[in-house]
Amino acid sequence: MSVELSSRPAPESRSEAQAWLLHLTSGQATPADAEAFRLWLSSSEEHERAFVEARLLWDGLGAAAKSMRQSEAHGTRRQPIRVAHGGPRMNRRAFLGGLLTASAAAVCFLSLNPPGHLWPALGELTADYRTATGEQREVAVAPGVTVQMNTQTTINMRKTTSGHVAMELVSGEAQILTDAQLIHPFTVFAGAGSVRVAAASQCNVRCTGPQVQVICLGGETSLECGDEHVALQVAHEVNYDAGGVGEAVAVDPQNAVAWRQRVLVFDNQPLAEVVDEINRYRPGKIVLMDKQLAARKVHARFMLNQLTDVAALIHDAYGAHVMSLPGGIVLLS
Repeated sequence: MSVELSSRPAPESRSEAQAWLLHLTSGQATPADAEAFRLWLSSSEEHERAFVEARLLWDGLGAAAKSMRQSEAHGTRRQPIRVAHGGPRMNRRAFLGGLLTASAAAVCFLSLNPPGHLWPALGELTADYRTATGEQREVAVAPGVTVQMNTQTTINMRKTTSGHVAMELVSGEAQILTDAQLIHPFTVFAGAGSVRVAAASQCNVRCTGPQVQVICLGGETSLECGDEHVALQVAHEVNYDAGGVGEAVAVDPQNAVAWRQRVLVFDNQPLAEVVDEINRYRPGKIVLMDKQLAARKVHARFMLNQLTDVAALIHDAYGAHVMSLPGGIVLLS
């Protein structure tokens, strides 16, 4: 799909569309913002064309980011603008329209800070191993060590202080399986600590934010965070972050690794958490605009091939209003 230059919207409309796209994927949009956006989008065909163009530019930047250098990561600060109809304030350095004439520094700022995970960050593009949205992959990272990578997962290989091969889970989720012949425990660096997986063992490590989640699925798994060292029992989960290590809790290992069978299982979780997880597996972004809707508790089981219909399922279950936008963006209110 392409936008003809002869039919391109005016610069003002393009700037407003880019600001709306940034705001709607920021996680800070409100119901009032949604209504203002609807008014803006429906007020002219030019606005609709501008929003389509903005989304296409987001997609195109992913390829451009591959050639950007990290040393150019700090663009100059510019004055913010305001979208018409009471829309959000946005920093001009984030404008995609400016990418057509912007410096390489401004482009690299966006490659390092992709809003809403609409494209891979530069660090992901240069990683040793990575999976795209919806992709899963198996990698033999070292002799006797196999890693199952979930969607949106980034891994770099490194060594421990003793010189043994190790890996860093930069972001995402991975299941580590080790052979019985493994001589030294395999180390996974993640967040503020590290995880050690012994021979003939299996664990699941998730790092999608400041907190790291570790689940022992078999054998021996331990973790270190600061001065704390914890040995996990099988079918138990421990979370840690820069503030320390949490309490171990028993979990259902089948639910914990259901993603290996391309299934997502939610047990009495807020809809906001459910949507955040679903967004990791589907292109575009689902945005919850209603706080009460976001707080609704959910018991659900989704096959990954059902996620294109998940907005309709939420509509049927909770009566949510669904607004579909170009680029796979869906507003629920």
